[in-house]
Order: sequence, then structure tokens, then C-alpha cells
Amino acid sequence: MKTSIATIKPVPSNLGDRVTFFDNLRYLFVFGVVLQHASMAYIYSNWWPVMDESSMLVGVFTGFFDGFLMPSLFFISGYFAIPSIRKKTISQFIKGKLRRLGIPWLVCTLFIGPILPLVYHYTRNGLILSSSYWRTWLAVMNNAIGFDVGILPPMRQVMQNNLFYQRYMWFVGLLIAFFLMFSFIYTFKKSWFESTDPSLKAVTPSVLSTLKMMLSIGIITFLGSTLIIGTMFAFSPGVSNPESWFTLGNIVQFRVSRIFLHVTYFVLGVLAFKWKWIERGKFPGHNKTWFIAFVLMFVAYYYSYFLMLTAGTGEMEKLFGLLFWFCLNYFTITALGLSVSLGVRYWNRQTPFSKILATNSYNLYLSHYIFVIGFQLLLFTLPGIPVLLKFGLVSILSICCGCMVSQYLIKPYPQITIALVTVLFISMVLLIH
Repeated sequence: MKTSIATIKPVPSNLGDRVTFFDNLRYLFVFGVVLQHASMAYIYSNWWPVMDESSMLVGVFTGFFDGFLMPSLFFISGYFAIPSIRKKTISQFIKGKLRRLGIPWLVCTLFIGPILPLVYHYTRNGLILSSSYWRTWLAVMNNAIGFDVGILPPMRQVMQNNLFYQRYMWFVGLLIAFFLMFSFIYTFKKSWFESTDPSLKAVTPSVLSTLKMMLSIGIITFLGSTLIIGTMFAFSPGVSNPESWFTLGNIVQFRVSRIFLHVTYFVLGVLAFKWKWIERGKFPGHNKTWFIAFVLMFVAYYYSYFLMLTAGTGEMEKLFGLLFWFCLNYFTITALGLSVSLGVRYWNRQTPFSKILATNSYNLYLSHYIFVIGFQLLLFTLPGIPVLLKFGLVSILSICCGCMVSQYLIKPYPQITIALVTVLFISMVLLIH
């Protein structure tokens, strides 16, 4: 089946128009991030600030979103990198990214992140404050200015010892690093980002061409990530968790197992724009192939996860862990491919409501943590509420509050927002002893 490209707007160099389905997918993926974090209190997560009753069904949500959300968001960011830098000088591009990404990163890292260890100690200490907010904040910031480089301890130790961890802002910090590296390369090798083939034409997607792309991306990310994980184990004998976090001067933090995946998908986004994959029909390609592949990998992903959990210890656990990791890499690309396929065909249009959601998705990402933790903490103190209901309430209320705060406060009044966050910080210092 040939993908219709008539409904896709060409991507202009000045970004005056948007590829609408990418905007729609972006806010949908951010909703997924909120749901993932809303589920964390209900899945036996002993390091999360609020640890409530647990549900295996809620854990299914976490596993699903953990597999593909962040690589997909990096892909979309990479796709718009070239058109964004074309309409500016390099210095303007860098200043713009630092203003849009760096300032929120700093504000959230300084004023939202340190609240979480306070909540962690509060819920683990019988709902009694064991430390003032000021002392907790100073401890976290004192660890931050150590500018550590290396593997972070397990998350439970990080929380117990008030170590510096960027929480959800790791994505923004890593994205800043990607854009800085991109602008540096673009400065000296601009030709790398320009298509030199004037005869780029629409292609007729086939099962074979789609499978080739899918298999290539999956095996590249699997082998690259596995090599990095092996290197981490080789140079860090005391580390046994393949999902350990790495900190680079506490400015950039990332999961070692996922960094190759994120770099690859950012680069894929850049290449998708350069070679006009979307307009030509090359990516996503054959729609039915993506659907069938996604269903198969969805089953394989969860089955391999079950095998890994029930394998016990020893060689079988390692074997099934490797199988799970293999499936995760293919689940990621099939989920993105299917999302883009459905977006191209059915969601490349915008309604007034979807436009509001799209324009507020970034601010929702920035603010959602405070609502998620707040509602989890509130429901934690109320007995008799079923876990699934708690999860649903936290998810819906956090999304609604985040979108409204963005629409009526952050977006129209960014400076007032920063002032209010500062006032909130001072109030917490004075009141929480």
C-alpha cells in the first residue's frame, strides 16, 4: 500500500508551518510521561517519593511507556533541529535553546527537584518531617556543586542520602547537550545537513523496505547499547545494574543503557528531515507492516520481561535479561513507526482543542512533577481508595492542572511564574521546619 503524501505539508525552512501530526504526537507522548510518573507510586518502586499500594496492572502501563516515549521525543526534537537552525545564526540558535530549555532546567532543578527527597523522608518516617526543607535543600545543592562524574548509586541510596539527581529534567539537560553538539557540528560541516540529491522523489513503501529500516535501526541500537552497558560493567566492577545512571558534572545525567538509543533517535530525526523521509513516504513506510510488527514486539516485549522476572538468579536471568533488552529495542522502533504511520494518515490536522494541547505540552512536561507528587501524597493519606482509581485520579488531575497552569500562567506570564516559584520556595523554607 502506498502512503498518501498529499496530506502532509512540506516542511518549510522557516518553520512558518508545522508538521501537524508531530505536534499531536508530541503532546500525546508527554501525556504518556505523566501517566508513567503517576504510576510510579503504585508499582513497588521503593525509591519513588510516595510508595503506596501496588498493582501489577498499573505496572504494565509503566513498562509500556518506558519502552519508547523518550526515544520518540528525541526523534521529534531531532527532526526540527535543521529547520530551526536554518532561520538563525549559530549564536541565535544556541541562545534560543538556552533560553527555552536552560532557564526552565535551572528553575525546576533548583526549586522542584529538592522537594522530592523531603517528601521521600516524610512518607518513610510515618508522615513526620525528619528535616526542615532548608536543610534538605542545602544538602541536595551541596551534593550538586560537587560536580561529580561517574555512575550514580542506586536510586534508593540517592533518595536516602539527598544526593543530586535531576529527576525528570534529565531529558531537558540531555537535549541541551544534543543541541549544543548539533550546532557545533553544523558550524563546521553545514553540508552534512543539506540534501545534495535534487531528485528526491516519493517512494512506494513496501514490506521489504520497511522491514529493512526496522531491522537495521533495531540491531544498531541493540548492539550499540549492549556495548556501552558492557563497557560500564568492565570499568565499574561494583556496578551490577544495567540501568544505572551516569552523571557528567551533575550537569548532564542519563541512564547508561539508554544513551545510545537516545543519540540514535535524535540523529534519525535529523536524517528524516534532511532526506525528506516523511514527505517521500520512506518513513514510516508500509503501514500494515508497522502494525503487525508492533503487535508481535509488544507480545515479545512483555513475555521476555516475564521470563526475566521469573528466571531467578544466575545465567538464566542474564540470558532472559538480554532477550528482554533485544525486544525492548525493537519494541521502541515499532512503536515509533506505528505512531508516525497513524499520525501521517489520520492525525495530520489540528482542531482548536488539539492546538491548545500541543502548545502547552512542553510546559506540562515542566510542571507535571509537582502535581503528580502532590496528588499522590494527598491520596496516600486517604484510606480506602482502590489503587487503579488512585492512578487514574493522579493522571487525569495532573494533566488537567498542568495544562491549565501552562495556558493561564506559564505561557502568558513566564516572568511572573518564575517569581511565584521563588515565593513558593521562600515560603517552604520559612514554614517547613
